[in-house]
Amino acid sequence: MIRHSRITTFAVTVFFLAAFSGISTADLFGPSDLEKCTNEKVAVELKYKYCYRDKTNTENELELLKRQYRNESANFRTQINSLENEISSLQKKLDSSVSGREQDNSVSSKKISELENTLAILRNKSTGREKELLNEIEELQKKHGSELTQLRDSFDKERNSLMEEIDRLKNDHASKLAELNSQISNLNSELALLKKLTESQKEELERMSTQEKELARQLESEIKKGDIRLKKHHDRLIINIDNRISFDSGSAELKKEVFSALDKISGILQNYPENRIMVEGHTDTDKIVRGKYRDNWHLSAERALAVLNQLLKNKNIDRSRFAAAGYGEFNPIVPNDTPENKALNRRVDIVVIPRVSSK
Repeated sequence: MIRHSRITTFAVTVFFLAAFSGISTADLFGPSDLEKCTNEKVAVELKYKYCYRDKTNTENELELLKRQYRNESANFRTQINSLENEISSLQKKLDSSVSGREQDNSVSSKKISELENTLAILRNKSTGREKELLNEIEELQKKHGSELTQLRDSFDKERNSLMEEIDRLKNDHASKLAELNSQISNLNSELALLKKLTESQKEELERMSTQEKELARQLESEIKKGDIRLKKHHDRLIINIDNRISFDSGSAELKKEVFSALDKISGILQNYPENRIMVEGHTDTDKIVRGKYRDNWHLSAERALAVLNQLLKNKNIDRSRFAAAGYGEFNPIVPNDTPENKALNRRVDIVVIPRVSSK
């Protein structure tokens, strides 16, 4: 703007000097000089126009993310409240069952005590027929006791089932709450990151978004089957390859089923030569007891190298942008406490890192 003002002031001054001296502007400046001044003025105006447009676009994008954050936060709170209400309902049902059992036990104990006292009195005063009746009463008492035991066992099973259901819901609640908090944290990080973005970072993230959409389109069938997962972490794109389609247990030799997906991935990566690619191998906590691999570090590194070598069979990609690393069992995405979680932790991640990164 300052430069624009100086050019304008200079042009006006020249015009008045020419007017008072009787000299035309064409005599003071040649055609090339006038054209140069005009072009520079137009360039300054266009630069101001585009800067203002970029500022407006960035503000609109920030407002869109804020609305998305508010909507998702509201949805998360609704889910949390629903889970808490379900747990509260089950807890009330359990408390009611426990209270009813205690009352039944009290009434039964009292009746049994009264019957025993009555039987003791009748034995002392009974005749032969009365003793037969007493024996029948004892048989009924045993039968009643057996039925009572069965009822107690049934109640215990129901109570244990309710307790297991409550524990499961609590675990699910804790897991979902942790996941929601993580998503909220990621959204907050993205909001903070967006406020600090330079124009070059913004352009790089737009290219990353285009690359993610292309990967999702070409790997649609693998993603639907759960063989491959795409996720963004801050400004990085992570292509997660499920271990069940890539390696046998304890092996670092690639299965043929994964070749097609890796070829698609390498074909897309070659179209974005500005990115860096890190291939990361991960395992669960199960120890290696035999075989040619010393430990999980060794196995995870060899698996990362196997995936890297398959990607580099594409001669059109720049090898200098690629690297591989093995993390063993020390970078899990979920706790290694169930077979299902261990299966998720056994993976190879292809991490796409943009040229301009906030990390």
